[in-house]
Amino acid sequence: MSIHEIARTISKIDELEVWNDHFPNSYSGSKKDIFELAQPLWVERMIQQQKLLIHPNVIKQLHKQSFQPTDLQNRMIWASVLASSNKANSKQRFAVIKKRLLKKYGRDWWEDVYKRKNNAWAAKERIRKKTSSNGSSLSTLMNNTILFADMAQSERESALKMIPET
Repeated sequence: MSIHEIARTISKIDELEVWNDHFPNSYSGSKKDIFELAQPLWVERMIQQQKLLIHPNVIKQLHKQSFQPTDLQNRMIWASVLASSNKANSKQRFAVIKKRLLKKYGRDWWEDVYKRKNNAWAAKERIRKKTSSNGSSLSTLMNNTILFADMAQSERESALKMIPET
């Protein structure tokens, strides 16, 4: 399996913190090289699937940068990952992510990510409330008509604008 194939496979995993666990046993090269290839693929996919909670202007910047995030954008992405976690194991996942980020980037970097996650979480909740409280008939309209889909997208953008772009 080539490094590009491994990178494509890994980029399809939403949970960044488990990428290490998905390397083929036969691979003996540098994981860092694969991570660098996989990251922009992952960022692009997550944006397309509307799974990243980041400011719309940051999304535009990432497009222009071929989805190669800067250090600041990486902090925003990790804040989004933390805010997006809503599984039963979210406390464990939070602890794992915190430990790995502290080890890799240090306390100041982690604290910046931690502060940013609150805005991402607020945007997530606003989006969730607007889409889930509308009832099934309105949700059907939002999913099946251009007008209501545009309204839902507009509401999503407004929520994402709550997140700082700097």
